[in-house]
Amino acid sequence: MKQSSKISEYLKAVCEQIRWKKAHEVISKEIEDHIIDQKNAFVVNGLDEETATERAIAEMGDPILVGSEFDRTHRPKIEWSIIILTGITLLMGLAIRIFISYDFDMQWILNKSIISIILGIGCMIIVYFLDFTTIGKYPRAFYFSILAITIGIMIVSPAVNGRYQHVEFILLLFPTAFAGIIYSMRSKGYLGIILSGGYVVVPIFIGRLIPSLSSAILYSVACLILITLAILKGWFYVNKLKAMLLVYIPTVIIAMTNIYIYISKPYRLNRLRHAFNPSLDPMGGGYLGAIIKDIIKGAKFFDQGELTYSNGVKAVLPQIHTNSLLTYLIHEFGWISFIIIMTVILTLIIRFLRLCSKQKSVLGKLVSTSVLITFTIQVVLYVVFNLGFPLYSPLTLPLISYDTTGTIINMILIGIMLSVFKSGYLVRDNTITMRRKNNLFEVNDGKIIINLKSK
Repeated sequence: MKQSSKISEYLKAVCEQIRWKKAHEVISKEIEDHIIDQKNAFVVNGLDEETATERAIAEMGDPILVGSEFDRTHRPKIEWSIIILTGITLLMGLAIRIFISYDFDMQWILNKSIISIILGIGCMIIVYFLDFTTIGKYPRAFYFSILAITIGIMIVSPAVNGRYQHVEFILLLFPTAFAGIIYSMRSKGYLGIILSGGYVVVPIFIGRLIPSLSSAILYSVACLILITLAILKGWFYVNKLKAMLLVYIPTVIIAMTNIYIYISKPYRLNRLRHAFNPSLDPMGGGYLGAIIKDIIKGAKFFDQGELTYSNGVKAVLPQIHTNSLLTYLIHEFGWISFIIIMTVILTLIIRFLRLCSKQKSVLGKLVSTSVLITFTIQVVLYVVFNLGFPLYSPLTLPLISYDTTGTIINMILIGIMLSVFKSGYLVRDNTITMRRKNNLFEVNDGKIIINLKSK
């Protein structure tokens, strides 16, 4: 019997005991490497190939017992802490919407909220059971599929008050798509960094077109953080300082150019001034900022805040169930409501962060980090707006404020995150090969292997 056949039969017997099929490849490779190493040791000690192979297999132990042990230790890891925290956040958001629906007699908000939660949970479950490594295997297909969906929605769905509201939430998927692009560009060095930058342009352009400053900011910052992480971790295998300069010099130039273009228009410059100092025009461009600052100023720790407006907060504060939800809750219930909501959300974010930091594979870390960044930036933009800086319209307070599409998309992102945490430890990054000066360098899991026989 051939050596390879003996090893293959042993591996097959082991894997037959392991119910989680996704673990088969990793376990087989681990056992095979161990058998081959042990076999080589026996050969060095004078045994022939066949005998050495049989001895090495025998030392591994009974395949039934070995497989049963692996079956016990290698099972899908359901991250219940994320599921529980997500459920708490959804229920909190639903309770808030019930209160608003009752107070304002907007039953349709409550009905759509329940539908969005059900659809979101369904999407999260589906994505959880899908293999997140598909993002790394087919990054361009994933990226351009989202792009096609985005453009399709823009064509068939008319703008509301000049904005494509559904599109700005679809754009939340692009940072994760960009994580896959970075993963696929690792072998290209500096060229890979440049090519990755090319994938940043179109979604930002769409964010400006729809228009949604929040979406453009979120995607730009998320991509910048991801590519910075990849460079600092050495995943492009280039000089880190040169790579950082390659990224940040164009970024600063483009950012300064956009700021100049923005403030060159008088009405935009006034908008910026009013955002920082609403009192300059409290009944015009600074109206919303002035209202929010007055509400925050009159808020109490407990109980309803004080207002100088005789007709009350409901009449003067717009979009209470969407963009201005936190401001409204601070007025109605006091700062304690803000503290409770932010404690739950920050607990979820911190848990995301801890689990992301434990990812060993490049793909798992990139994908999970992209979701973490997307979720966190949404929270930051929303909180800043609701505390008195209304320069832009925020996207959503994830899982809390009312928005059907936003809830579904954020649940999809959480599903992707759970998929990473479920099986990320099994992922083995693709081997990278690079040619430099006629020498073949093979980079595998952070190790550089030099083939001295390469021509």
